[in-house]
Amino acid sequence: MFLWIGCKLPADYEKEVRSYCLEKNKSIGLNTLPFSLPQHISLKISFESACTDQIVEYLKIFFAQQKPFFVHIVGIEQMGQILWLTVEENPILQQLHESLDQQLEKLFKVEQHPFDKAFQFHSTLFMDEDGEKIRKMAAMLAGCPFARELMVDTIVLGTSESGKPGSYHVIAEIKL
Repeated sequence: MFLWIGCKLPADYEKEVRSYCLEKNKSIGLNTLPFSLPQHISLKISFESACTDQIVEYLKIFFAQQKPFFVHIVGIEQMGQILWLTVEENPILQQLHESLDQQLEKLFKVEQHPFDKAFQFHSTLFMDEDGEKIRKMAAMLAGCPFARELMVDTIVLGTSESGKPGSYHVIAEIKL
């Protein structure tokens, strides 16, 4: 089983982002799979583990001890075949990410993924194999109408049997 962890973005922000992006996408036709999950800031690369239930219980306790915090969405960036909202460097996100890496490895033998070593905090908007479509959408969203400070007060956890995009579903929301 694969597990995914993210910081859920506020519902009104999610609605604004999705509505705007989907309206712009009518002329481009990008893959909208990332919108199958709540709009979130990825907190750790998804990972496979045989002890998912124990990890979920641990994460519920871990995050329940954390306090809400603010993040600042600063722009839109294309990373290969992904278009995402970029998050300003944030010591709280960084500390949470590092703690998760350390504790998951120590307690559950979850090895650190190479992407976790230099993690880029982001909120995925679109993924598509057609890089030209991604470039067109990036140009349409230039100036990032979504740049602002947001409060994170909920963590979402999702699982997938295969680990493939579009196959994850939310299994828990944890209030900070």
